[in-house]
Amino acid sequence: MKKVALIDYSSSSVSLLIAKTEGSVMESILHTRTPLSFASSIYQDRELTEIEILEILDITDSFIITCKENGVSKLYAIASANLSNIKGIDSILDMVTKKTGLEIAKLDMATEAEARLFANERYHILPHSALIDFGSTTTKIYSFSDYISNVPLGPLTISQDYVSEVIPTQAEAKSIKAAIKEALDEANLPEEGFFENAVLAGVYAWAIYQLYSEYYKLEYNHGEMIIQYKKLKKLAKYLIKSEERSMLILKKAPELMKQVVPAVLLAKELLKRFNINNIVISDLGVKEGILKSIVLGKREQKGIEIEG
Repeated sequence: MKKVALIDYSSSSVSLLIAKTEGSVMESILHTRTPLSFASSIYQDRELTEIEILEILDITDSFIITCKENGVSKLYAIASANLSNIKGIDSILDMVTKKTGLEIAKLDMATEAEARLFANERYHILPHSALIDFGSTTTKIYSFSDYISNVPLGPLTISQDYVSEVIPTQAEAKSIKAAIKEALDEANLPEEGFFENAVLAGVYAWAIYQLYSEYYKLEYNHGEMIIQYKKLKKLAKYLIKSEERSMLILKKAPELMKQVVPAVLLAKELLKRFNINNIVISDLGVKEGILKSIVLGKREQKGIEIEG
């Protein structure tokens, strides 16, 4: 048995996955994510300041220390496709490589799609299933055959464009709902009935489930995480109208307090569009798919040896 790890650089955070492997079996044992303090001010062709670059370097150093403390033997790194929005990102990633020796593989959207599907291949048994990944700025929808759609709207962009403070007001929620409907109308999505089941993946899906399970007092027993649409709709109403919503968000999704309510609203409208009632939450995403591909020898990528 050995431990391997992967760092993922995106436009909103830097995250770390550590997994233990034995033969062809890989099991995730640690996930950690550090939001970038400047994520909410990222826009097309924005150039990072020296302090912001130092923040990325410091997070990388802390993750390497975490790997050493957890007995990781090899560390890999990837950069998400959405980093292309940042001006000069290649030189910034080169600085990370020069400082740490860590070569960062830059992913395109097609590679990310393959990784998500590979990580979640067990859900292929669900008939007519959609794999929905909520990214910060886009929402990607896949079938387990050949259908792929990209909705240019994500929890971070919704928060930036429509939320004046931390949590949407009722008026802002109405504007968000209208914007989501417009984006879905323009996305050339399949008709109602095309999908019967949905698998929600990514950090925002996980945050949605954290709120959902706390609100309905569910206990996670290492089985599948299931959401019912009617209950999600009720949760969304609570998150917009209740005076006690802040405590729920602070308790279960503090790192995403500005984005988690937009994520719930986006999920609600998207699932309503497809009329999907059977919903599974997956904590498997691009990182798991890429690392699994490396472990199984399906992907060649250079990593660095970690010395304890």
